[in-house]
Amino acid sequence: MRILMLSDFYPPYIGGMERHVQTLSRELVRRGHHVAVATLSRKGAPAFEEDEGVRVHRLNGWNQLLAAFYENEKQQFHPPIPDPGMMVALRRVVEQERPDIVHARRWMLYSYAGIKAWSGAKLVMTLHDYSLCCPTMTYYNDDQICTGPGYLKCIRCASSQYGKGKAALLTSGLKLSSYMHRYVDKYIAISSAVRDASYVATGQPLQSLEVVPTFIPDTVVEEANSVERPAFLPPTDNYIFFVGRQGRTKGWEVLLEAYKGLSDLAPLVAVISDYGDTPINTPAGVTVVRNISHAQVMAGWLHCTVGVVPSLWSEPFGQVAVEAMACGKAVVASAVGGLLDVVVDGESGLLVEPGNVKSLQAALRTLLLDATKRTQMGIIGRQRARLFTVSIVAKRIEQIYMELLHPEKHEYTPSPLERVDGVYSLR
Repeated sequence: MRILMLSDFYPPYIGGMERHVQTLSRELVRRGHHVAVATLSRKGAPAFEEDEGVRVHRLNGWNQLLAAFYENEKQQFHPPIPDPGMMVALRRVVEQERPDIVHARRWMLYSYAGIKAWSGAKLVMTLHDYSLCCPTMTYYNDDQICTGPGYLKCIRCASSQYGKGKAALLTSGLKLSSYMHRYVDKYIAISSAVRDASYVATGQPLQSLEVVPTFIPDTVVEEANSVERPAFLPPTDNYIFFVGRQGRTKGWEVLLEAYKGLSDLAPLVAVISDYGDTPINTPAGVTVVRNISHAQVMAGWLHCTVGVVPSLWSEPFGQVAVEAMACGKAVVASAVGGLLDVVVDGESGLLVEPGNVKSLQAALRTLLLDATKRTQMGIIGRQRARLFTVSIVAKRIEQIYMELLHPEKHEYTPSPLERVDGVYSLR
């Protein structure tokens, strides 16, 4: 098959979605497919390169002229409307790559939708977040999970992030472009939380939105072992580990409050990206490092005592929890969003009420003091993490492509993961 991925960002810019697109693209090349990626241009990155067999095209659109209007100029995402400059650039890429399948993420969908009929390719859309129903992509409103979109409601909410003018433009653009959602041939949601929030925006019945989780490379543990023990870690393996964006929704303030009663048991190490909205005040016993390599992050998981994911918002998936579990670590996580698909309470970790300092503190204390329990959870977690590896998940995505291209030959094949009593397992 000839496959074209659409993604706002691609490495060297690193984030969960970007790592997903790169890992999936490389895996599909390994499986014998022709794979190209169309992404937004980045300062210092070549307009074209090959990445382990993946053909990467970095494109300029009219959005590049609006750099001063972005909240962060380094994150110039595609707007929620067709970008004429991007449409012309995508047309050139389609002529060159001749895809059978175009696999989109986020709002680049809208520039491709206008040339879909001309291209003749089938269109798959993976919902990595809440971008089809929420201008902030977070589905988080007034410090709580949103109850559903509304035009004026979304403008008010988005104003706190973008300012009133940009909030109105983004909300209006998303509403005006919603008719293009019908051009998608297959929607995939990375978690049940994303599926449940997005089904109205897609125009599809809930039961037709398939949950196919995102994933980690099969080699993440090898990656952790590929580097020396990072110098920022404490001298012993007795520490709590947190990885996340610098922002309130990640629960950083809640974690620091909970840690006040735990500092005598273990230090806290946090890997935090530069982009965020929460000032960092580092109390005693807390080490904060920024923007280290992914191999060093994995080494941090490998050596820690327990991992913590104290998110306040509805995490679309919770990839850091999977990475911790892959390294055999018990996880304390908020019982919210995609984390409910990943962490099994009492088996691979402990789930706590989002924002509840006492519950978070108690769960961390339990695992810090009970080596037997956290070891047992670590064993279960390592086994469970295999469900979310690219070798398992890419097979289902490949099947979806085949079902779209040759429906007469390929009957619908359900995801290899199924959820029974709230828990995902292999069929």
